[in-house]
Amino acid sequence: VKVTAVKVPVSTGKLVLFSQLPNLKLLEGVEISGTVVFVSPLGRVWFCPQWIQVSLDKMTVQVDALDAEKKLEKLKTMNLQEGIVCITRSVQDGELYRARVVTIDKKVTVDYIDFGNTEVVGVEDVYELPSGLEMIAPASAEVLLARDLPKQKTQEVLEETLMEVENLVLVLEKDKTGARVGKFYVGGKEIKWDLMVESKKVFEKDRVDDENNEDEEDVVIESETDSKESRAKKNEFEVKKKLDVVKNIPEVKVKKPEVVVMKKPEVVVMKKPEVVVMKKQEVVKKKLEVEDLVVEFPPVVKVSPSPRKLIRMVPAIPLEAGLDVTVFVVHVESVKKVWVCREEDEVRVSLLMDKLARLGEELTPAQRMKKGAVYGARFSQDGELYRVV
Repeated sequence: VKVTAVKVPVSTGKLVLFSQLPNLKLLEGVEISGTVVFVSPLGRVWFCPQWIQVSLDKMTVQVDALDAEKKLEKLKTMNLQEGIVCITRSVQDGELYRARVVTIDKKVTVDYIDFGNTEVVGVEDVYELPSGLEMIAPASAEVLLARDLPKQKTQEVLEETLMEVENLVLVLEKDKTGARVGKFYVGGKEIKWDLMVESKKVFEKDRVDDENNEDEEDVVIESETDSKESRAKKNEFEVKKKLDVVKNIPEVKVKKPEVVVMKKPEVVVMKKPEVVVMKKQEVVKKKLEVEDLVVEFPPVVKVSPSPRKLIRMVPAIPLEAGLDVTVFVVHVESVKKVWVCREEDEVRVSLLMDKLARLGEELTPAQRMKKGAVYGARFSQDGELYRVV
């Protein structure tokens, strides 16, 4: 393989079509760290991988510097056409972003290719793509979710569960139809919305009043402690129910202690008295004995977590014969064999090494070994963590 140094392609100041930009490459079957940057009202999700963030930040600094120096040129109306890449000032926050022209009317509709959202701006807020910017791929891509969307407040729920979390991980796969779908994980647990169902009314259990006690299809949300208290109250109610005297008692005579009468239905609760109930000239004597209520809960059983799924190794994309590729040497195995890494992957590898170093104390020893699976191992010569197979 012939390897020579080449320059990273940059913009030349000429019109650039969106189709001319490289695609954002997201591999299937691997964990991809990053952030969800936009959720549409219909529940469409855009994801930005962590490895491209450095290049995006560098380009943003360049654009802001050109704007401060008044070197950005407004895109001429005659050059406006659908599909071109430009720099647009957002109406929402006044910042500058890369965008693709979608439609042209009295105003211009643009898609912000690095974040996924759409906006309508004035022609005066659209600038030419300046020369000297790296022609990096769009920093975000839409992800078709593998799980069903939440039934209510879709956008709000997705923003809360996907955008307001740390250490988000995306795993792409193919579903039964062959479509490429994604699952999101936090702390090794998948984020799901299957149990979020739509209801006519949602209220706190401690706020239930007479109005809410009607026979409606309501959903009561209660905490774990509330549920334990409710179970205890239910058991207590069952015991008291057995001690209830016949409803609609016309007359009650009680011999010490005092009688407490409650309405709806009328219930007389006494501790170890002799109760005489007069009904239709018949006298019935019953001796009620109330024992202390004992509520027993099953012992807490610790369930051992299921072993984490192993990640299989995905072979690197081979270097094509006769194609110039910029690389750097990472290991010399012999005089005839060396290991190299593409220069375009340097940032991604560096971010991965930093993340491994941060997670070093949190990693646990492997419980099982399988050929072809990816693990983390500490190199004896420098003490650093590396991915190994």
